[in-house]
Amino acid sequence: MNFGLFFLNFQLKGMTSEAVLDDMIDTITLVDKDEYHLNTAFVNEHHFSKNGIVGAPITAASFLLGLTERLHIGSLNQVITTHHPVRIAEETSLLDQLSNGRFILGLSDCVSDFEMDFFKRQRDSQQQQFEACYEILNEGITTNYCQANDDFYNFPKVSINPHCISKENLKQYILATSMGVVEWAAKKGLPLTYRWSDTLAEKENYYQRYLAVAAKNNVDITDVDHQFPLLVNINPNSDTAKQEMRNYIRGYIAEAYPNTNQEEKIEELIKQHAVGTEDEYYESSKEALEKTGSKNVLLSFESMTNKSAVIDLINMVNEKIKKNLY
Repeated sequence: MNFGLFFLNFQLKGMTSEAVLDDMIDTITLVDKDEYHLNTAFVNEHHFSKNGIVGAPITAASFLLGLTERLHIGSLNQVITTHHPVRIAEETSLLDQLSNGRFILGLSDCVSDFEMDFFKRQRDSQQQQFEACYEILNEGITTNYCQANDDFYNFPKVSINPHCISKENLKQYILATSMGVVEWAAKKGLPLTYRWSDTLAEKENYYQRYLAVAAKNNVDITDVDHQFPLLVNINPNSDTAKQEMRNYIRGYIAEAYPNTNQEEKIEELIKQHAVGTEDEYYESSKEALEKTGSKNVLLSFESMTNKSAVIDLINMVNEKIKKNLY
C-alpha cells in the first residue's frame, strides 16, 4: 500500500484564497522530506465557484514540483474533454522534463453540463470526445508527435516540444466519472482514481465492472494500482470532527448534487471516510480499500481547522506507515 495527499482547495466562508493555497503549500513542503513516507500529491481541478479554487491543476503542480525535491506531484483530474489535447501534451512533456519524471498525469472526463456548454463541447458525443482527446495527447506524450483527423480535431502532424522523457513510463490515472469511462480505462489497463464524493457502492460497482471488462479483453491488470481518495478528520471529540467535515463539504455537495437529499449524502460520506476518533475510522476505511482494489491511498486533511493538529496527525500517520514498512 502506498500513501499520498490530495487537495480539493475549497475556499470556505471567511477564508481567503491565499490562505487556502498556503495551506496546500505548507502541507506539501512539510512532507517533502526523506523521513516522510507519503510519496505523492495531487491537485483537483474545479471551475467557477469557491468549491475548489484551482482551475489549472497542471499549473499548480508545476509550482509545487519547483518547491519540492522528492514528491511525485500531479493533477488529480485534469479535464481533457474541455481542453485542447495538444496543449495538455505540451504541458505534460515540459513538466516531465523539468521535474525529471516526477510529474503524474491524472485525467478526467468533464462532470459538469455547465462546463460542457461553457467550453462549447457537445454533450451527446461526450464519451467520444473524451476518447479522441486521450488518443491525441497520449500519442504526443509517447511518440513526441501527434496528428488528428476525426469528428472533433483535424490538424497535421506536429512535434510536441520538449519531448517527454518518460514516454510510456509516464504515470497516468483516469478519474472514474462514469461507467463508460471505467470500461474504456479497463480495456487499456489504465488505473482509476475514484471520486471522493461517490458512495462506496458506486466505487465498488466501478471496480467490479473494471475487472470484468479487463478479463473479457485479456488485459493484464496485475500491476494496476487504483487510487482511493480519503477525507480525513480525526479528533478526540468525534462530534467536532464530523461537524468540521460537514462544514467543509456541504457547499460542494449542494453544487454537485442539487437533486439529491444533501444532508443524507453528507452523512453517508462521513461514514465512508476517515472521520471521527482514532477508533472509529479504521474498519470502514479498510473495507473501502478492499472493495475497490485500491493500492494507493490519497489523504486530504483540509477539513481540519486546527493546523497544528493536522501536522500531528500527519506525523502519526507517517509513523504507522513506517512501522508497516520495516
